[in-house]
Amino acid sequence: MNNYIAFVDTSDSYSDIWPVFFDMFTLYWPNFKGIIYLNTEYKTYSHGNLNIICTQVGKRVDYGKYIRDGLEKIDADWIMYFPVDCIFMGEVDKNRLDRYLHFFKEMNLDSFSLIHQNYRETIQSDESGVSMVIPPTENMFSTQIAFWKKSTFYQLLLPHENPWSAEWFGTKRANKMKIKLACPTTKAHNPLHYDLHGCLGRGKWLDNAIKHLNNLNYEINFDRRGYYTKPEITLKFKLKEKWMLVHDGLKGSYLDLLKRQLH
Repeated sequence: MNNYIAFVDTSDSYSDIWPVFFDMFTLYWPNFKGIIYLNTEYKTYSHGNLNIICTQVGKRVDYGKYIRDGLEKIDADWIMYFPVDCIFMGEVDKNRLDRYLHFFKEMNLDSFSLIHQNYRETIQSDESGVSMVIPPTENMFSTQIAFWKKSTFYQLLLPHENPWSAEWFGTKRANKMKIKLACPTTKAHNPLHYDLHGCLGRGKWLDNAIKHLNNLNYEINFDRRGYYTKPEITLKFKLKEKWMLVHDGLKGSYLDLLKRQLH
């Protein structure tokens, strides 16, 4: 039996989501065994019989530093990473998940993505239903649910980066580092059921989550956060997005990539 070490990526401004996340967690993974590190600023939280440790790392200013500070609270070599807005929408296949975790540890991987993210090239491993990802490719570093070697996850985040630039530059770093990444094959049954888009868009509820929670007759006030509407993709929007990446690049991400290239 595996005892899991979960790391839930959140902040105190999302504390109203914590009950939803953990209600779905216990509903669909009732036999969970392990420790859950909830990455908080100042708040604490408990839920039923779950062993939740709140990191309380202080005010979140820069995303990368905030996550790094949380990781430093964990006395373990690996984590199972969760973004708090990715709520479960179906039963966890614990047997398959245990098998993937065993493969992750046995092969000394840097990461095992628990979904197939349309990687450009993969090869079948010796383990049935598991592929090895061949870099360079997209999504070598992402904030989807995955097993991670803690030290690798830490290296792939720079303190000044936000969630979007961390994925953008983190993928480039992961490709240069040629991290060992595995994932389920395209035909394999995923052990976890959730929507890759999460349940929130820009802090507001997505239709997928609303439908799922309503089907469960789950009591929640969706009006508090509001309902997500996809923004119009204007030239101004694209330029703002581009500038965000350039801004974080100039703060150190470009130099970091250059140093990795020289080595």
